[in-house]
Amino acid sequence: MGLHSMAQVLSPAIKQPWAVGAYDVVNLAMVEGVLAAAETDLAPVLILVYPHSVPSHYFKPLANFVREESQRRNVQTAIVLDHGSSIDQIRLAIDAGFTGVMIDASALPFEDNIVRTSEVVQFAKKNGVSVEAELGHVGEGDDGLSAENRRAMFTDADQVREFAERTQVDALAISIGTAHGVYHFEPELDIERLKQIREQVDIALVLHGSSGTPEAQLQKAIGAGIDKINVYTDIRLKVMQEIHTLLTLKAADKLDIIDLDSMTRIFTQEVVRQKNLLFGSVGKANAI
Repeated sequence: MGLHSMAQVLSPAIKQPWAVGAYDVVNLAMVEGVLAAAETDLAPVLILVYPHSVPSHYFKPLANFVREESQRRNVQTAIVLDHGSSIDQIRLAIDAGFTGVMIDASALPFEDNIVRTSEVVQFAKKNGVSVEAELGHVGEGDDGLSAENRRAMFTDADQVREFAERTQVDALAISIGTAHGVYHFEPELDIERLKQIREQVDIALVLHGSSGTPEAQLQKAIGAGIDKINVYTDIRLKVMQEIHTLLTLKAADKLDIIDLDSMTRIFTQEVVRQKNLLFGSVGKANAI
């Protein structure tokens, strides 16, 4: 039990009827909430760190905390850089002790994406670190694009095998209809496209932007081949709603900063447990 590579955590879920939850964290209270849920549910989880939310000088202490806390709780996990945008950023994460990194070159042309991703894979795997890339592009829920323009960014199933073989990534994030943040349109996942993609590769397939997506669609996606599901906004909204309610009920002089930390931990754990159940990962920790 304890800290593993991202690939080790994801491997048992590939092409199985369950998926690993991957949860972005911004502070230690969120880490504690995610790992407490994993411990209670005997579920594997991934701790994600988005570099625009957590400055790089915090990477090392955060990685050390995840390592020690996962060992204390006997939890199967990895700490993964989410949406790394540069080689330097990814090197900082690897040097800090991260066991997985995502290079997001999805906005680049196909060949440039392959070149950038391959450079990261070559460096990361020398250090025993797993790599996720993105093909197609998962946009924002409030980007204002038309349905036609959003579909234009979906992953091309005919490019998937070539991309995977040339880059040798461990996991591939795909675009099939989800979006980051809060949806300002009704999501409708392209499950047939997902099935076509699943037929092309044996690596882990990743769904970003799951928050707010109807549960029935997420379950269909898992059944059609998704192995890793990223979550942040659902946790953020739950925590902030509960804190907002507390602040309307109590005067500031009746509260302490520790109350906010406690609520963050408690409601992060609550949402992650709901997701573990939805994703079918409860009791799967022993599969690692």
